[in-house]
Amino acid sequence: MWKYILVAFLILIGAIEILLALNAPLREEIMKNSPIQSSRISTSFMWLAGISAFIMAFGLLFYDRLF
Repeated sequence: MWKYILVAFLILIGAIEILLALNAPLREEIMKNSPIQSSRISTSFMWLAGISAFIMAFGLLFYDRLF
């Protein structure tokens, strides 16, 4: 059961990261209101974070079928 909750959470995080990578005004607005002020975040880093969250989610989901 915990596996499916974690997979759903990772897919949600990955989708949000990719959405922010595609929508620059939304990303800038969120970063402007963020308590952690950082320099301009590159779109490629957002894509990388989203793709890695999807890979981890599907890896956890299908781990028992592969090994």
